[in-house]
Amino acid sequence: MALRAFGQGARRRYIAALLLASAGGAPALAQDAAFDRPRVLSLVRQAQELRETSGPRTTSVAYKARAEGHIYFYLDRDDGGEPVPMRVDQVAVDLYRNAVGRTRQDIRALRRQEFLPVQDFRYYIDRLTAVQNGFGDRISIGEGRDVRDVPHPLGSQGEDTYRFRITDSIRISAPTLPRPITVHEIEVQPRDEGLPGFIGSVFVESRTGALVRMVFTFTPASYVDPRSDRITVRLEHARWEEAEWEEPQWLPYRQVVEVRREIPQLDLPVGTVIRAILEVTDYEFDPVLDLGFFLGPRVTLVPYGQADSTEFRAGLMERMAEEGLSPVSMTRIEAEVRRQARAQLSSGLPRVRLYVDDFSSVLRVNRAEGVHFGLGTSFAPRDRTRLQAVAGYQSAPGTLSGMVRGRVSSEDGSTVAALELFRRQLRDAGPRAGASGIVNTLSTLLRGIDHTDPYFATGLRLDVERQLGAAASITVGGRVEELGGADAVWSRGPGSGVNQRPLNPVGEGIFVGTGAELRYRWGRIPDWGAEAVMAATVGRWKGVGNLTLLTRLDARAAARDLSRRVNLQLEAGASWGSLPHQLLFFLGGRGTLPGHGFRAFGGHRFVLLTGEAGFTFVPGWLTGRLLAGAGAVGGTPGSLARDWGVEPGGGARTFAGVGLGTLHDIVRIDGVWGLPGGRFEVILSVGPRLSPYL
Repeated sequence: MALRAFGQGARRRYIAALLLASAGGAPALAQDAAFDRPRVLSLVRQAQELRETSGPRTTSVAYKARAEGHIYFYLDRDDGGEPVPMRVDQVAVDLYRNAVGRTRQDIRALRRQEFLPVQDFRYYIDRLTAVQNGFGDRISIGEGRDVRDVPHPLGSQGEDTYRFRITDSIRISAPTLPRPITVHEIEVQPRDEGLPGFIGSVFVESRTGALVRMVFTFTPASYVDPRSDRITVRLEHARWEEAEWEEPQWLPYRQVVEVRREIPQLDLPVGTVIRAILEVTDYEFDPVLDLGFFLGPRVTLVPYGQADSTEFRAGLMERMAEEGLSPVSMTRIEAEVRRQARAQLSSGLPRVRLYVDDFSSVLRVNRAEGVHFGLGTSFAPRDRTRLQAVAGYQSAPGTLSGMVRGRVSSEDGSTVAALELFRRQLRDAGPRAGASGIVNTLSTLLRGIDHTDPYFATGLRLDVERQLGAAASITVGGRVEELGGADAVWSRGPGSGVNQRPLNPVGEGIFVGTGAELRYRWGRIPDWGAEAVMAATVGRWKGVGNLTLLTRLDARAAARDLSRRVNLQLEAGASWGSLPHQLLFFLGGRGTLPGHGFRAFGGHRFVLLTGEAGFTFVPGWLTGRLLAGAGAVGGTPGSLARDWGVEPGGGARTFAGVGLGTLHDIVRIDGVWGLPGGRFEVILSVGPRLSPYL
């Protein structure tokens, strides 16, 4: 537990921030392993009685306070990749409570900015306001449209509905405290998970029974909206003392409400999240208010944009980096907190749904497959287990493709194991894709140009990923797969046979490999962030061993308002031993070195450095970029030069260019010069925030 204490003359405020692990050397007390021991039930009843005596129509502390917060609306990727912000709102609220427990909140300032073109909508009012009493006897979220009528664990039906046990206790001592404070974490589990219920923890002060903190989610039966995947809530209270008070008061300090939704009929690798954060400060006790002040509406609000920006203390996008939504964040929001919270989450979505990996898994066009159609299904027999299957048809060879994948996560969510079986899985030579799936499909259809060097794989792979705290992760795994080339070539687009590159021959046979990948992230929020990835694979191909090493460093910096940003990426790799041509490294053209021939250089070694500086001219409509990079390859086998027509290394190639983006930087067009001896190239692409879904 960490404690921050602030002196304010005769008045003292103590903000206790309870962390998931104890800190500062304070000793933890003995805990109960079983539920509903007399010790915990006595504490729960004490907390229930205190809530009853401090509720409406009883004597309580009168105050006025100020709250300010942000509401983030973003795309959340299942694979742990970077979230994609779509909209941010900011709110400023005045909170009031009188001596008999009546409350009022005046929303006096609202503003917002969109990052992607989304349909305009109004947030539920409780996304913009504070919970002033730790919720009532029944908990509702989203004006009762997300969650409705869930019994409060410290309410009148708490003991009938839930089981309780103490899972952590800590004693806080400080010179500024009149006496030590002991806070117990009480785990709450529903007696019947088939009914609407609370799942999580309440933190209660042992001497008074005061509610200090709540961290919880809900049973699937609690969700009213069928789109709800999960809802998590965190409430934190601050400890206040006044000379005339008989007892200190724990009053609202910070709250986070997060709602994740998906399409209930379709299992996509992405969901939408609304994350509402509000902090309450500047308490003024026993304020003088007009008679009848609490007789009007309990919540009033001003329309968007009508309040002066000086009403806000923080910038609209100033805290996006801290919330993991800025380009510098390089990781998921509060990764360690989310990891531990996932252990208690129960999804409200159907167990069986249609499933697709991305848009291109449903429909894509390329030389090797022709027109590919695909669709799948997913089944979640348990909260931490998921089975996925996808079947596809490849029109050019007239064959079927497919994939079956099983994923299991540990109880705390820190470890995920995945086993995948696949048939005729489409692959592309690397190290980087030439274009996103949808751009390559359009290019093949409209121009007859396929930006891939395709081949197929049939086999199985097993991977185990382990989170190492909030900053690092390691993945180990292995695979056995049969590699093969295209059986037929599809060439029906305009210009086919004129602009199209030849279909390069690939090595065919069995590849066996095992490897590991380590990721580490660091940075200084909100100025910059970086991620390093190191991977090694040991394999066997046609009776001969091989080793491949890869490393990547991605560093980013951005202004607080995201109007300026810089991204640098350094990649390097080397391989030794016998490898099929398609597993070597290729540079040139879009994706790596624009302005040079597409994948015109290849070999056993490569290094590639690229950089981009972006500037916002007209928010949402016009952005500009400066582009530059350099790369080189080495160790080009003679057979690769002969069969694929690639050039030997011959030193570094560079490029420089400028670009423009529109529609929130989704649609991009770049003009790039290849140096030396390259050409000018115009490239149309989709921004990197959306390309993983396409």
